[in-house]
Amino acid sequence: MVSKVLCPIILLLTGLLALVTCPHSKVEESFNLQATHDLFYHGVGPAWRSATAKQITASCSDVDESYDVCDEANATGGLPYDHLQFPGVVPRTFTGAFVLSLIAKIMSFIVPKSIFDLPSNPMAVQFLIRFELLILSWMAHLRLACSLEGYFSKKKQVKSNWSHITPQSIFGYYLLITASQFHIPFYSSRLLPNTFALLLTTHAYAEWFNGRPDRTAIYLVFTTAIFRCDVLLLLFTVGLTMLIRRELRIIQALIIGIATGIIGVLITAPLDSLLWQRMVWPEFEVWWFNAVDNRSNEWGVMPFHWYVSNALPKGLLLTLFLIPLSFFNLKGRAKEKANNNTMIDRTLLHFFIPTFGFVVLYSFLPHKEMRFIFPALPMFNACAAYGLSKLHSMAVTAWKGAGWSFISIGVYVCGLMTVVITMIGSLLFLRLSMENYPGGAALEHLKNHFGATSEISTQHAPKWEDVHVHIDVAAAMTGVSLFGQRSVTNLYPIQMSKSGYEVENDTKDPPRSYTHLLSEEQSVRGYHIVDTIEGFPRLDKRNLRIVTNPAIHIFERDGWLPKEYTTRGTKRVLNLYYIGVASSGFIIAAILGLQKFFARTKTHMS
Repeated sequence: MVSKVLCPIILLLTGLLALVTCPHSKVEESFNLQATHDLFYHGVGPAWRSATAKQITASCSDVDESYDVCDEANATGGLPYDHLQFPGVVPRTFTGAFVLSLIAKIMSFIVPKSIFDLPSNPMAVQFLIRFELLILSWMAHLRLACSLEGYFSKKKQVKSNWSHITPQSIFGYYLLITASQFHIPFYSSRLLPNTFALLLTTHAYAEWFNGRPDRTAIYLVFTTAIFRCDVLLLLFTVGLTMLIRRELRIIQALIIGIATGIIGVLITAPLDSLLWQRMVWPEFEVWWFNAVDNRSNEWGVMPFHWYVSNALPKGLLLTLFLIPLSFFNLKGRAKEKANNNTMIDRTLLHFFIPTFGFVVLYSFLPHKEMRFIFPALPMFNACAAYGLSKLHSMAVTAWKGAGWSFISIGVYVCGLMTVVITMIGSLLFLRLSMENYPGGAALEHLKNHFGATSEISTQHAPKWEDVHVHIDVAAAMTGVSLFGQRSVTNLYPIQMSKSGYEVENDTKDPPRSYTHLLSEEQSVRGYHIVDTIEGFPRLDKRNLRIVTNPAIHIFERDGWLPKEYTTRGTKRVLNLYYIGVASSGFIIAAILGLQKFFARTKTHMS
């Protein structure tokens, strides 16, 4: 009962801690974040009117006047969409961003403006949208945990060799192991296409454990068609396993694949074609870019073994050692006459093999990133939870005097320590990640600088209409978002523009017309530094501290203010990281202590 309540809360709190302490975003998630901004504030109306009129308007009259997008509109034919000016390498779908922005829009209608005017608080909108995704991801993992509990409840009714393994313990251990790791809680609120894919593949695993392989295939096909074409590899390995085990028939698999694929394309293509202003199926173009043109290696090449030797150990940390335990019968010979090989536990083997096969197949692609194998992590955690529950079973048996007490209990404590140490390592990763968004922090500091500037005497106060801020590529890629820009322009009627790595958006030498710059350059002629934001974090193991270097500078044009009114530096705001770390440690200690207390109470009562 304790694990049914506290473990879901711990998983939610770890995701919320990552959301609060790292509120900004990097370039990988910028497309969906900027898309949710545009869909929330502008909707699809401008794109629809442009499409129906067969021409792009050059007017900005349909755009919310609280944000100056005229420069962007000129570059995008009058449409107030960030993706048309900064299209990126390949197109991405707007499906996920549309759903999240729609929920946020409904919330803005439900909450009275007299209580809280959501559209007037852009950073609150950004937080709400990310929190929506966090809740959806959290619910997916709860559903998988419930499916694991149901799966082992059925197994327990048939097999008696693990009578001490309670399905409730596997439910709790799955959530606890997932919460202890870094990547799933951290990325559960980040608007990566990989996060949307992870969410749906988690539901697919839940259906598989529920004994509905047809629905598993539907989820995987749907994910492949809309969010991540690389899930096709997982669909292949899982689908092949289902066919071999006769969970699906070939005809049934073909019908599911074709029908679901067509429905997925019909969902994504019309919306994306409307917003991209051309006929497009995004994931097909992504597949062509990676598989046919093989251009993904332009972003770096890793050795074949990188996922196994580097990514998985980093993603799972010490909980990796719990996975092999799920494939061995630790209690000795089982009493099942039908199974001659008593050393091997096949309970989860047919789930694990296709998931690991997905990682192996992905290893053939030269360009590798940790986020590419996110869909494999929930299944690995399910196996780790089963392994830890076996150690739990041995400890319970030893506590009742039916086994090697000291060894069994000691091994179980070691298993719990892998979770605790993994949590500590994840908190360290989180602390490092806090320094990874200097662009977003620089924009916050610039807003504080403007606030300090607005307090000077009236005769020397600047005219905000003449202020023009330029954001370079490094700042734009490390945390600057349209929500952040709007939060500044809502307070001060200034102009803002930014560079991009596209040729047409490359602004290497900003003209003197800019009054302020957010730039990675160490110095710019005609400007002085107002503030410097640290970044590029690394762990100094010798001195046991986090080391950073100057990353983004805030420049102000010389002579914009008299020297006596020039300020340097801004007041740092206390973040919630250390409070969150202390709270997380307390909660973990509490759950482990309460679980042990209730287990002992139940044992004495029996």
